[in-house]
Amino acid sequence: MKRGIGKKLAALIVVMGAVLGVTAVAVSYRTFSASMMDYYNRLGTNLVRTLASQLDPEELDRYYEDGEMDENYYRTQRFIHDLVESNQVEYLYVVRPHGVGVTFLFDSDMETGEGGAYYDGGYCALGTYVDLVGAFAENLDRLLAGAEVEPIIQRDEGFGWLMTAMTPVLHQDGSMAGYVMADISMTEVMNTRQTFLIALAALMAVLTAGFIVLFLLILRRQVLRPLELLTQATGDFIQNNEETLSQGTAAANVPEIRTGDELEQLADAFRRMEEDMITYIRSLMTITAEKERIGAELNVATQIQADMLPRLFPAFPERPEFDIYATMDPAKEVGGDFYDFFLVDDDHLAVVAADVSGKGVPAALFMVIAKTLIKNHAQNRERPGDVFTNANVQLCEGNDAGLFVTAWMGVLELSTGEFVYVNAGHNPPLLKRAGGSFEWLKSRPGFVLAGMEGVRYRENRLTLEAGDRLFLYTDGVTEATNSGLELFGEARLQAALNERRELPVKALLTELKSCLDKFVGEAEQFDDITMLGLEYRGKGGEEHG
Repeated sequence: MKRGIGKKLAALIVVMGAVLGVTAVAVSYRTFSASMMDYYNRLGTNLVRTLASQLDPEELDRYYEDGEMDENYYRTQRFIHDLVESNQVEYLYVVRPHGVGVTFLFDSDMETGEGGAYYDGGYCALGTYVDLVGAFAENLDRLLAGAEVEPIIQRDEGFGWLMTAMTPVLHQDGSMAGYVMADISMTEVMNTRQTFLIALAALMAVLTAGFIVLFLLILRRQVLRPLELLTQATGDFIQNNEETLSQGTAAANVPEIRTGDELEQLADAFRRMEEDMITYIRSLMTITAEKERIGAELNVATQIQADMLPRLFPAFPERPEFDIYATMDPAKEVGGDFYDFFLVDDDHLAVVAADVSGKGVPAALFMVIAKTLIKNHAQNRERPGDVFTNANVQLCEGNDAGLFVTAWMGVLELSTGEFVYVNAGHNPPLLKRAGGSFEWLKSRPGFVLAGMEGVRYRENRLTLEAGDRLFLYTDGVTEATNSGLELFGEARLQAALNERRELPVKALLTELKSCLDKFVGEAEQFDDITMLGLEYRGKGGEEHG
């Protein structure tokens, strides 16, 4: 489920505020507690060390062994009492660890009787033995060894929280004579710590909640509201301006956002984007209209070019001497290839196949000129060589675009089968004799038309017999390329023709085009494809295989 950025940011801020608040409380409480504990640790440690410095280890041994008090004992006891009175300490006493407990030697709780003599103050009097429990029992081995023991804090059922600081009294040989211990009440300290924790937590909760509310208000005003306006404006741009966009009169609708930060820059960027989009759409509409106009004109040009080529078949049903068929498939709307066939007179048939350099409209225009010139000169009964020579002169005039034409032309005398042909740099055709196979009709080619002025073209001759066939084509056939960048080539062309050599001319070209399409597959057609087939049936017009 999608969640708004406002909810995500709000949740993130709440979590971060809670984490920061808890962290601040924990650090502050820890610092406060450590400071208080350090103060009382130093207080208790200094107190027990002060008393320990006034005690004689040998006397402690004697008091422990015989349990009798003397004047010096009483003097020490008064000193202990004075220390308790002048310091923040509950109890101050001297013990000797042994076994699993300790024997009391001095205790600030011992009271003075008549005459200043002390009497037993309960179980803490001289010689009182007490088992160690809790943290004291855990440190028994260190006590017995006379080692320093860190102050111990634990809760007593009768006295509440107490911190006990202690230091050993050692003989000169390092053996333990006893321990001085001071009990300091920590109940008030613990209560203060708890009160501090509660107050600090409440304060941080209020501050965090206030910070979150303030931040969310700022977030709403400075971020979320501008984003909502921007989202709404951009979402409504297409919907509300559909008609004006199509008319080219739309206007940007991003509101003015003045936040002085990246959001303002983002709004300006969206406004510029909408303005650029409007400009682009207007330009696209103009270009589309122009393309539609050009497309319509190209369709007309395609139709005109197709109409210029003879495409009614059978072309001369009244003439039994020959059969002819031709096709031209342009790579674009219009092409530079062309074919032509026409009767020069009742006894002479002219056939032409040509290819203009380049593609598209320039090639198509040049093709119209070349086709017209060749046909005009041929119908003036000029010989094929003179047709190309004279057409070349005219095509070279004003040819600033540098276009040229490869062309092949032949004139067949229908009564005798004499065939005169000329080649202007074009692909050689294939000739099939009656009952034979298609073979290349090799001849020395002349220079291309419109390539150079002053070129004269040489004619070639052969005699066709009844049943002979001639196949003309442009390089779009042999240079057709499949998706593997493999050319159809001359060898495949010759093989395809020979496999279908018994077919009538029209069926032969149709099957050859299917074979070519199958070879090319999904690859794009890069060049015009033109084919012309001619079969000479003789003067009597009998069909041969």
